[in-house]
Order: sequence, then structure tokens, then C-alpha cells
Amino acid sequence: MASATLGVGGFYMLTTFMISYGADTLGMPRSLMVNGTLVAAVVQIVVILVVGRMADRLGPGRVTLWGGLLSAAFAFPLFWLVETENPVLVVLAMAAGIGVLSVAYAVSGALLAELFPARLRYTGVALSYNLAGALTGFLPFLATALLAAGGGASWPAALLLMALALITALGGLLGSRLRVKDDALTA
Repeated sequence: MASATLGVGGFYMLTTFMISYGADTLGMPRSLMVNGTLVAAVVQIVVILVVGRMADRLGPGRVTLWGGLLSAAFAFPLFWLVETENPVLVVLAMAAGIGVLSVAYAVSGALLAELFPARLRYTGVALSYNLAGALTGFLPFLATALLAAGGGASWPAALLLMALALITALGGLLGSRLRVKDDALTA
């Protein structure tokens, strides 16, 4: 579950929460924020294709680890760029944020598949991914509550994103060590 949390929960934060944060808290046009997510979606497609190929050589656990660490490093700068309220920098921040978290997301299916023997694989992957989604689906609400508690400051939400990214990095590290050696995986 840890390896899948950033791809699901981070996406919720950088789309649903970021639209609300930019429009309702910072007063930017909602259309700018929504268009930022559209640009980010195009970036995500490219990142998934490139990183998927890269993971064939490096392994999905290692890619998930580095994707989580990279996302953690970018958490605060992404919010700082949005706070400039410069439309170009806002869209750049949203696209970069989704792009960076897509590094780990791109390989989550491959990593999860390596963690279960063939007879349990479908159930294990489905439970892991869907429980990660269920547990992180509330993150936009939590980020909004943290924003209110922090007097409108973005640092609690950025810290939440950073924590989520580090959980995923840990999932990548552990996942690469817990791989199941199964003939069905290589066939």
C-alpha cells in the first residue's frame, strides 16, 4: 500500500486540493487552476511512458523509491510557485508536481505485481492499490483543514505531501527487497 499512496493521494492533493487552494484561498481564477491540471495530465502521460521504459532496466522498486524522494524534495517549492500567483508559474508548478509524482505512479502496478505469488497476485494488487486509494481519498479535506488551522499558510499541506511522498519512497525501498521470486513473473 505504501508504494501506491503517492500516485493516488498525491494526485488528489495536486488536483482537487490545489484547485481549491488556488481559487478559494489565493483568489486565482478557477479556470487557471483547472487548465493547470489539464497541462499536468499531458505531462503525466509523457512521464508514465518514459519512466515505464526506464523501470524495465532499473526495476520498479528503485524507481518508486527515487520518485518518492524526488516528490518529497519538490513539495515545498511547488506550493511556493503557486503562491506567486503568476499564471505561468502556477501551471508550471502543477505540471511539475504531477510529473514528479507520476514517476512513482508509473511503476506502481509493476511493483505491486512483483510482491505477490501468481495465485494471490490479483487479490494482493487490488487490495493494496484500492486500500491506498481509500486511505488517501480524504487527503484534500485534511489538507484544507490543515490550511485553515495554519491560518492560510501552505506549509502544513506541503508537509502532508512530503510525508506522503516519503511513505511511497519507503514502499519502493521495501518493495524492491520483498519481491516474490516467481516463474510466472518472468514468463
